[in-house]
Amino acid sequence: MSLSSEVTTPTTRHRSTKRAPLSAEDLPPAPPAPPAETAPLPMPEDSSAFAESPNADGSDLVRLSGRVRFARMLAGLSKAELARRVGVCLSAAVQWELPKGTSPTVNNLVKIATIAGVAFEWLATGRGSPKLPGPLQVVASADDLEYETRLLVTVRGIARDHREVVIDFARSIANR
Repeated sequence: MSLSSEVTTPTTRHRSTKRAPLSAEDLPPAPPAPPAETAPLPMPEDSSAFAESPNADGSDLVRLSGRVRFARMLAGLSKAELARRVGVCLSAAVQWELPKGTSPTVNNLVKIATIAGVAFEWLATGRGSPKLPGPLQVVASADDLEYETRLLVTVRGIARDHREVVIDFARSIANR
């Protein structure tokens, strides 16, 4: 038995993978441009009014993620700016606004409430109004929060009968 020394291979045709350029008519339409300015969000008086329905942008104020998003938008901050001011990475701030994402720590909730100018209890639990009472509606920076935390810890270490002296002293300095 003799074997042929010739080996045959099937012939294949190679198709060119190059495509002709698309004309302007073949391109999909460009997405609409985002609005230049968005209207400020209305401040709900009581979040119980939102218990049955989500708010206009689809977030649900009953969930912590929706309240964090509402507070951020109310303050006019991007997620990146909120993350920077709170002192976390952008991915953390993104997670806070996802319905099944992670929740901020209590310390970060305090920072978010302070930065956004909303009531901590409303942000953390959804109870009450997001509005702060009276003169406490001051937007603080991350530096202010660190300073205020140190001040609070120090004052708590003072005997109760001496705390009024510290408050009077601080008021006298503030009124100069």
